[in-house]
Amino acid sequence: MRADAEDNRRALLDAAREVFVEEGTTVALDKIAKRAGVGIGTLYRRFPDRDALLRGVLVDLFGSMAAAAREAAASAGPEAPEAPDAPPAWEALVRAVAGLGLGPTLPVIFRERLDLIDDPAVAGAMREAIDGVEGVYRRAQEAGQLRPDVSFLEIQMLAGMLSSSGSSRPPRIDPRMLNDRLVGIILDGLRAGSGNRGLPGEPAEFSPLNPDDRAEVERLIAEENARRGLRS
Repeated sequence: MRADAEDNRRALLDAAREVFVEEGTTVALDKIAKRAGVGIGTLYRRFPDRDALLRGVLVDLFGSMAAAAREAAASAGPEAPEAPDAPPAWEALVRAVAGLGLGPTLPVIFRERLDLIDDPAVAGAMREAIDGVEGVYRRAQEAGQLRPDVSFLEIQMLAGMLSSSGSSRPPRIDPRMLNDRLVGIILDGLRAGSGNRGLPGEPAEFSPLNPDDRAEVERLIAEENARRGLRS
């Protein structure tokens, strides 16, 4: 793909994520093109219809997660002799995921278009991301670096919260510095140590690829849609 074409594709995916979060997945596509700084014809050349754009956003997000897991595993910790003082892979991964901006996007898309999980490209990208991320965290727990009483879902939710909080950050505060501080707080809470206090309840487990979990999500979505219908 030519550099300008890839730049347009990147701009469209980034714009689509922003606009979908702001206005939902049924927003007029020309708004996304305008936000990306391209014409509507360019959007349709890259993504022939709305579903293609939604698939593109999801595959891109999960691909970013999988890439972050691979990079963290390859470049962090003592297994990387060129960076002996690098943090453990799981810490690098939490920082990377917190910077991806996943937090608000996935819930919005899947709340309105859960059927996209059935798309082979989306399901494949999701599975690769889950396997890669969970592999890094599992190895950290086995090595005694990451506390054993947290689930992989909980770690991802904590990292995702940071990417959802941009609009709530106070003015005149460096957002990058604040993000680094918040990630540091999360990492301190996740590190295994003799001073860890036990957590209440059981670790939260959920995967939209699990049929039972998906059925529960579909039930909740149907109930929410019914409530909206009663109010309209």
